[in-house]
This record gives sequence, structure tokens and C-alpha cells, in this order.
Amino acid sequence: MIKSAIFEPNLLNMSPKSILLLVTFLLCTLAASSQYTEKINSNRPGTSQGAFSVGNNVLQLEGGLGFGKEKHKILDTKTNVFNFDYSVRYGLLIEQLEIRLNGRYRADGVTQTVGANEQKINRSNFEINTIGAKYLIYDPYKPKLKKKDTVPANYDSLKSWKERYRFKWKSLIPAVSGYAGVNFVAKDNPFTFPEDPSISPIFVVATQNNWSTSYGGDWAFVTNLIIDKITTENPAFGLILTATHTVNNKWAGFAEYQVQKSDFYSDNIMRLGGAYLYNQDVQFDANIAFNFKDTPSIFTLSFGASYRFDWHTKDEIIEQPGLEGGVKEGEEDEEGKEGKEGDSDDNREDDSEEDSEIEGVENDSLKLEKTPFINDFEDDSFREELERDLDERRTEERLERERIENEKIQKKEDKKFKKEEARRLKREAKAAREAEKEAIKAEKEKQKMIEDIDAELDKMEQDQGVDDELDDIEKQLQELEKMEKELEQEEKKDQKKDDKEEKAKEKEKKEEEVDVDAEYEKYQQEKEKARKEEEKRRKKEEKRREKEEKKRQKEEKKRKKNEEDNSDSDNG
Repeated sequence: MIKSAIFEPNLLNMSPKSILLLVTFLLCTLAASSQYTEKINSNRPGTSQGAFSVGNNVLQLEGGLGFGKEKHKILDTKTNVFNFDYSVRYGLLIEQLEIRLNGRYRADGVTQTVGANEQKINRSNFEINTIGAKYLIYDPYKPKLKKKDTVPANYDSLKSWKERYRFKWKSLIPAVSGYAGVNFVAKDNPFTFPEDPSISPIFVVATQNNWSTSYGGDWAFVTNLIIDKITTENPAFGLILTATHTVNNKWAGFAEYQVQKSDFYSDNIMRLGGAYLYNQDVQFDANIAFNFKDTPSIFTLSFGASYRFDWHTKDEIIEQPGLEGGVKEGEEDEEGKEGKEGDSDDNREDDSEEDSEIEGVENDSLKLEKTPFINDFEDDSFREELERDLDERRTEERLERERIENEKIQKKEDKKFKKEEARRLKREAKAAREAEKEAIKAEKEKQKMIEDIDAELDKMEQDQGVDDELDDIEKQLQELEKMEKELEQEEKKDQKKDDKEEKAKEKEKKEEEVDVDAEYEKYQQEKEKARKEEEKRRKKEEKRREKEEKKRQKEEKKRKKNEEDNSDSDNG
């Protein structure tokens, strides 16, 4: 994870976006020195810092939410990351000066595998808060006059389309600004080096090149050289390269490569994204960020927005080339002095004809060829009257632009209302169809429920008849058991009787009384006894078979009942 202020994705997030590029290129053709633009100049979604400020008396709020994952291969950790970054920018006193407060809040959950167990640690804190100021040191797009301050150096390019759009080597010279700020770090912060002090300095050198081509659109290239915490034991150094391309007046895309180096953390990070201009004061953006290593690997998805409070009231007057502040005394050359009285009218006519060739160049709505000649022969009242006239014309044209913009917005709102109304009617029709379907479905379910209840009642009636038969069989089995007990009692009685007879028989043998009739009778008794025993055995065997048959019938009925229940449940 990134521990230093210069390596936070949103601490120095100043890569120029689509709106800034389009207006900046127009201003470059005008050779204007003001940094204020009619449309918002946002630094999102990149992390680099552009060379230009928001403009005098302009307050701008920028912020975004980020969601990401980090995996450390060696430590075997996985981290879910949530970020909230913010920036408050204000143009103070002059166009070249900007003050800014920016910071980043981070909350993450680290999951670490130790053996077969997983441990999760939740952390949250401000990674950094920084307040500082930026000043434009060198502006190559500011107009430069030729010798004797007669015409600007780019006057020929304003007159000629070929001169304007051909590649110029001097366009490689960038605008340069310097930034100085102070970092504020809370104590016991888990996202910073433990020995970092609460306050430390940060310095940034930012350069910016703007190019406009007829075949490739508008481009900007920003470079940041960063020195952070130089007074601490853990200094950090960084380099950020950002390329931005405007697709049209609403969309722009960018690519950014960041190198960061310190003893605490080093990495190379790539970012890709784009921005959408909602109106002249609101911009939305999105980007992804990833690196090229696995200690840890980083992937982040971010969404953000920028909003501007535009209190900028005074625009700089961009006069006709060579006439800024009028012609000063003592600076005319000898030829100008000789022809001052006789040829002044002719020179002015030539100048007016030459100026009429300049097309498509304006500051706000004021075209250069409409700016009258101003020199020291005119008093201040005339200049003041001219400035008031210029302000009135600017105001009228600004109001006209606002009226047209409002009409466009109203048309969009009407179109949106019609779409919403059509969607509402479609939703109502869909809801009615769904309600009708639900009613039909409910009726079908009700009918099915009635049929299921009837089937259940029939089944219960059938089950009731089977239960009655089973109860009868159970009663018969009980009667058979009772009969078996009675037979067992009779057998015991007969056994006792037989024992007595055996004793009597033994007694008779002892007496050695031989009686033929008695023995015959005894024989008959034994025979009768054997017959009775055989009959008892046969009855007992029949009862046993009958009992087994009834048990078999009962089991067969139970089995059939179970099979019917199973078949009904399968059909259900």
C-alpha cells in the first residue's frame, strides 16, 4: 500500500482534462495570459498536477470514491480497500496563484492466512492531509512582442492557417509552476512510516505542454517531479507522466504512469480513465489503477466528480496585436516619426485591412479585428468608455449564450419528461398485465387446491376402511392368543392328571396285582388319551396356521397401504 503523500492517488491529482484542454488551446491561439476558463478546469481523475490554476476568485471542490483489492504474495495477505479523497482549490489574489487543501481517507480489511486459520484486521485513518500553494513561474503561451513592441511574435500565425497549424519546435517548451506544501499526519497512523513526524514538507515542479492538431484533436502532456518528506529519515521521490486527449467538447481520455521510490515503499503504477463534462461547472470521471508486481499487487476502480463556484468577475482585455497599452512616446522609430503626420491615415487603413484577415480568434466573444486603435493621443475617458462598451458587449453575448444554453437544457428536460411519461405508461400497462396474470394464476391455484382437498378426503375415506379391517384382524389375533392360553392351561391340567395316573400305575405294579380287565381298560384309556392328545395337537396346529395367515394378511395390507402412500407422494 502507498504510505507517502506524493504516492496517494489523489493528493496531487492535477492532470488536465478535456474541458481545460479545449479552452486552453483556444486561449493559446489568442496568446492570452489569464488562466481562468469559461468551463471547469478539473484535475481529476489523474494524480499529476497541471501547471495552471483555477483562476482568480474561483472555488473548486473535487472528490471521489475508490474500491480496490491488494494481494501480497510473500505475506499471503488479501486486502479490501475503500478510499475517499477530496480537494479544495481556490484562486487567490492573482491569476497565477492557487491555494489547495487535499487529503485522503482510507479504510481496509486485511485477511491473513496463518496455518489453517484466517485472521482479519480492520484499519481506518487519514493517510495524509496537505495544505499548500502553487505559483505559475513561466508561461510560454503568454504573448511576446517583437522588437520595438509593435506586433506580437505570433502575429503571422494568427493571419495564416498554415502558420497556425504547422508544428513549431518552440511548442516543446512547457509551462512551469512550483508547488510547496505541508503534510499533516496523525499519530499511530497504520498507513504511514512509524517514525514519520506529524508535520513534513512537500515540493513539486509541474510542467505542461499543450498541442492542437487538425488531424488528432487536442493533446496535453504533464510532468511532475516530486520531493516529499525531505527533512525526515524516510524521504520519498516521485515522477508522474500524464497524457490527455480530448475526443470532443464533452469527453476526454487519459493515460498516466507513476514511478515512486522510498525506503518504505516503491512501485510503478498505471492509470487509465476518462472524464465527462456535464455542464460548464460540473464534471464526472472514472479510472482504473494497477501495478506490475505482486508484493503487493494493486487494482483499484474509482469514481469522482468536480464542482466549481465561479465568482470570477474581471476578465483581462486582450487588445489588437501590437497595441497593448497603446503606442508609447519615445518608442517610435525614425521612419514612424517622419511619417507620423502625413502617413498616419494610410498606415491605419493598411492596419485595418491586415487586421480584417484575422478570423476565428476571440477573447470571450470580442474579436480582435473589432478592437479599435488606442494610443496616447486619446484621453482616459475614451478608453474608459471603450472598456464599458466592451463589458456591455461581453455581458450581452454572455446572456445570449446562457439563453441558448437554457433553451437546450429545457429541450433536454422536455425530452426527458416525455421519456419518463412513456416509461410510466409502459410500467402501468406492464403492471396491469402482471396483475391479470396473477389473478388467473391465483384462480388456477385455488381450483387446484380444491381438487387436492377432494383427493385427500377420498384418500382418507379409503384409509379409514383399511384401518377398520386392520382393527378386526387385530381383535381376531387377540382372540386366538386367548384360545392358545386356554389350551396351554388344559395341557397343564392333563399333564397333572397323567402324572397322577403314572403314580397310580406304579402303585399297582408294586402291588403285583394282575387284572386283565383293568389292563384292558387301562389300554383303552391310554388309547383314548393318545387320541385326545392327537386332536389337541391338530387343533393347536390349525389355530397356529390360522394365526399366521391372519398375520400375513395384515402385513400384506400394511405393505399395500405403504405403497399407495408412496405413489401418492411421488405424484404430488
